[in-house]
Amino acid sequence: MSAMSARAGSFALGNRSASRSAGRCRKAGRPVGRRVSTVVRAAAKPRDDQPENWELKYLYDGGCTVCNSLVKLLKSKKGHEKIWFEDISDPKYSPDKNEGITFEEAMATIHVIKSKDAEVMTGMQALTALYEITGLGWLFKLAKLPVLSSAAEIAYKVVSKNRQAMGGAADGLLALGRINMEEKGEGSCTDLEGECREKPPPVDEEAEEAARAAEERRAKIAAEKEAEATKTGGGPTSVKKNPAATSKGGLENAAREKPPTTSGSLSDCRNILGVYDMRRSKSDERALRAAPVDTETGELIDELITIPLDDTELSTVAAALTSIIKHFAWQGNVGIALPAIRVDTTEEAVNETMDSFDDEIRNMSSSMIAMEDGYAAEKLVTSGKYEEMEKQRIEEKRKREKALKAKSGSARLNAPLASQSAEISTAADSRQSRLEVENYLKNAVGRDVVVMSGPEATGYGEMNFRAEKLATGTTVCVCLGKTAGIALFDNGILAHNPADVERQLATYNYPRWSNAELPREENTPTEEQWKRWADRVEHYLMRIEAVAKPDNFIIAGRASATFTYWSKYVTNVKTPFFNAEQGMNAAVLGAGKGASEILTLRRDTARVRAAIGHAKGLSPQKLDEEQLSAVFDELDEDNSGRLSLEELTVGINRLNVKLTEEEIKELFIEMDYEDTGDINKREFIAWWKDSIGSSGVEIIHTMNEYEQVLDDAEGTDQLTVLMVGVTYCKPCKAFSKKYQDFADRFNGARFIKVFGNENKDMTVLCRDELKVKSTPTFYFFRNKEQVHMHTGANAGKFEKFILANVREGEPGYGSERQFEDPVEDPKKGQKRASPVR
Repeated sequence: MSAMSARAGSFALGNRSASRSAGRCRKAGRPVGRRVSTVVRAAAKPRDDQPENWELKYLYDGGCTVCNSLVKLLKSKKGHEKIWFEDISDPKYSPDKNEGITFEEAMATIHVIKSKDAEVMTGMQALTALYEITGLGWLFKLAKLPVLSSAAEIAYKVVSKNRQAMGGAADGLLALGRINMEEKGEGSCTDLEGECREKPPPVDEEAEEAARAAEERRAKIAAEKEAEATKTGGGPTSVKKNPAATSKGGLENAAREKPPTTSGSLSDCRNILGVYDMRRSKSDERALRAAPVDTETGELIDELITIPLDDTELSTVAAALTSIIKHFAWQGNVGIALPAIRVDTTEEAVNETMDSFDDEIRNMSSSMIAMEDGYAAEKLVTSGKYEEMEKQRIEEKRKREKALKAKSGSARLNAPLASQSAEISTAADSRQSRLEVENYLKNAVGRDVVVMSGPEATGYGEMNFRAEKLATGTTVCVCLGKTAGIALFDNGILAHNPADVERQLATYNYPRWSNAELPREENTPTEEQWKRWADRVEHYLMRIEAVAKPDNFIIAGRASATFTYWSKYVTNVKTPFFNAEQGMNAAVLGAGKGASEILTLRRDTARVRAAIGHAKGLSPQKLDEEQLSAVFDELDEDNSGRLSLEELTVGINRLNVKLTEEEIKELFIEMDYEDTGDINKREFIAWWKDSIGSSGVEIIHTMNEYEQVLDDAEGTDQLTVLMVGVTYCKPCKAFSKKYQDFADRFNGARFIKVFGNENKDMTVLCRDELKVKSTPTFYFFRNKEQVHMHTGANAGKFEKFILANVREGEPGYGSERQFEDPVEDPKKGQKRASPVR
């Protein structure tokens, strides 16, 4: 790391691990106690700053002295009463009320909205409209004069840094200079150097209070556990039960190490915040259930809380997750279990595998709905209504896909993903969609987040922490309730759901089971109702049994609470099936344990990937399909076109990457998308691409990720570009789009970004390692060596330096300049004269 320590001053981040969360958590309430309710927001008050007969709305940055100067000038002129001045730096600013214009877009250039037809004007057109309505149109004529044009531009840039000192005399020069800047497309209102002049936000007193309360709770829980262990004769380090856990089965933790009290860290894979997105009892409403988990002992190290969700959108889940992190003052990694996407009941879903009673009616129709016994199926087929229903279903699906496509965007927290339902697929080919959800949540909460399905989390919890250990082999965790989900474990290691197993999910909601819902104990169900439910479960398990051939079933979810009532009627399932022991806490425990194992797997993956890259003399991100194909062929020693576990083990050892047998087995299962017991070339290349990612700019959140970037670059001679910002830095936000454009233009380099106040890891990196003194700061590296550093969100400066650092043959080398060099501040670098004595 010493080679990477930047030559810069000090970065006054202090100990404020300031979070972006504070301004984003608008839908979830602040957790208090064991149950947390959402905050009820008052109805929006009528705007009292809206002019009666406004014609233009000017979106300006109230934190920018230049913008404030222009506002002051406009307000001093006749006609200003027709302008509505909207401050985009106001926390209440809403894109929804301003034609969808985001803060970042408004920062990039001037925006004006017409009242008459809601037309959005930008740049020179917007400036012209403002000047014309206030009688300042004559300034445009002055701006066209060659002498005044260049002078005004220089004046604009210099005066913008000294606006407050110069007072009102600067307003005319700034107005004139702004015209020239807009003509050249340089509409940003940042200062001359593009450095952030904003003061850090005030200390979040609520967050500090939450941190103190969390520390006291965890210390109290740890003391209670120690006292209980001493009382029962187990000694102070022997913990047998977890007082914070409330499930029926409890947790048996004989002879396990006492869990430390901690708020976690991003380098800690033991203590993880486990979160489960569940359906609340007796309703379809969803809520997040969460607690920090010691993944070695299966202990909850803090209280268990529940936060109701206002809706199912991913943005709502992100807001609630932010609130949970704040409640626990959590600085570490997060594992979250989201509901699995319901599998469509299509013809393809059932034609692959049939059981005996489905075969008897298979010839009735090729449709799934018709594959039902009894009168309902026959009526659907003979009436011809099935065709009509199927056409309607296909049309609705087409409309949904079209609407989703129309919403596509490239914002950091892009709207289409934010508005999607927070659900994930459990299919083997769903890795990329999961990574997109993970990246969204990572960027929203500033922590490393691992996403898994509810059944997967429940399976992790049961496989690792149940008292009655299961025999080795394949175990299928089946979650049953209003919906169904499954997760496969190969000797305790999570495996991909094969396509034919995944298809069986559709059969759970056959129309024939419309009157076979899970009975509720409080309603005193009849034996006939229990039998009907048992028939449904049996049908479902037999289908999975036929295609997966498991060694064990674990029954989890709501159905596990009444297991003794209905399980005795399931008589035709040959595979042993067991009831879940951890109750409703299984998924919280499993979300923590699963995240721990997945994070370890990803770090192993990164090490293998980096070793292969070094062997080829290229960064892993730059290996193309032809090169990856060659890597596969080298690993495939018997030239069979498929990699065995033994071949993968030999290849990893040859690369001098030290992994345990279990870690290699996990990596092998991760690559084996199709669950065939070997890896083909298509699977290998898909695994590589998914693990690399495809974003032009990578946002990293942990020290481990940063160090992995350096390891990837070592020995490859690749240029790596790092942008350091903070979440409240307006020039950083304004430069984001240009940074992405530079990444696309110079795509031979690797572009990364960090936020220095996001979490403890990033604060240590920026303050102690990089020694950043202002934002944004840019660092260029070759291999692991720093070759350049500069500050300021100025496109001309950035372009000048990156062109000087790319080499012949690399994308963008020798390309035409698109931005002008910045005008130097005449005061910068000048020494103050000694006073005359």
